[in-house]
Amino acid sequence: MNKKIVVLGVAALAASGAMAQSNVQVYGVVDVGYVHFNAQGKDGMHTIDNGMNLPSRLGFKGTEDLGNGLKALFVLEYNIAPDQNSGIGDAASRTRFTGTQARQQYIGLSSPYGTVVAGRLQTTGFDFACTYSPVAGGAFNVTDRMRATTVLNCGTGGRRDNALAYISPTWGGVSFAVNHARVTEEAGTTNVDDAYANLASVSYTHEALKLGAVYSKVSMRNTPAADDIREYGLGGTYDFGVLKAFAMYQNQKVSGQSSDAKWALGVAVPFLAKNTVKLAYGQNRIKSGGLSDADAQAYSVVYNYDLSKRTQLYAGWTHVSNERNGTTAFAGDYVVGNDANGDLVSFGVTHKF
Repeated sequence: MNKKIVVLGVAALAASGAMAQSNVQVYGVVDVGYVHFNAQGKDGMHTIDNGMNLPSRLGFKGTEDLGNGLKALFVLEYNIAPDQNSGIGDAASRTRFTGTQARQQYIGLSSPYGTVVAGRLQTTGFDFACTYSPVAGGAFNVTDRMRATTVLNCGTGGRRDNALAYISPTWGGVSFAVNHARVTEEAGTTNVDDAYANLASVSYTHEALKLGAVYSKVSMRNTPAADDIREYGLGGTYDFGVLKAFAMYQNQKVSGQSSDAKWALGVAVPFLAKNTVKLAYGQNRIKSGGLSDADAQAYSVVYNYDLSKRTQLYAGWTHVSNERNGTTAFAGDYVVGNDANGDLVSFGVTHKF
């Protein structure tokens, strides 16, 4: 009898200890598909690749209730390459369209007055670029294939190391965020490489309407170029029910140079419950560095079929067209040359867990 009481007491203590731990969730995306790429002046490429519809990833996140409305939180999220012999953190896990191993790694505190996090962050510039395009995140995203962006990017450029962020609560549909990141850490013996980025954004949501604006300044003190890079973006979405419309404009200016700009429009059209067609078109205008005839345009057509809430089939096509001095290209191995057209076709399956 006494032994049973001891066992039950130990079990109760273990259970109470478990209740005090963080609520940890494992999540991720596995995306693998067939790819055909062709560009003027190059041989066609056929391959199996990952992250075409959505970037493949594995993540861990958790929260702990500290009382009085205060919570501790963390996120550890990494790119994975399910089409390769690689694991989390391997160099080979850097996919062609994400280009880095750690997507985000941070810890922070949340309260009714807002959230503060620090680590490697997906900045508010990342959030902006991923929100106002129907094909954001994967290989079919027309805006991330173009120049005229540094931090306002739904990919590697939108992520920053050594970063700190404050994200406000939402008041009457309005919220804002402020970020600071060390682009290059200042060495202990010299300040030659010091560079940092500051970002601020505001968004407004009301029923079917969402609007957003973001500003970013990258300062590179004491570098040979000593340039500042300023960017701003404006975006909006509206859900009409039968379709959702997207619009985005971005501008980038390097100190002492003409500004570059790009814009994009898109729609997502759901039909017959499980089907969605996404269309996107974008252009950029490159004038920095005294360039001319350096513009480009791109458009995408993507079809998604939901096998379930977590599993989706996809097929898509993206076309890029460069002017004589244009350098817009797909990431990694899918390179489009100057004064050339390029096409990327892919179909595959995405599973979220």
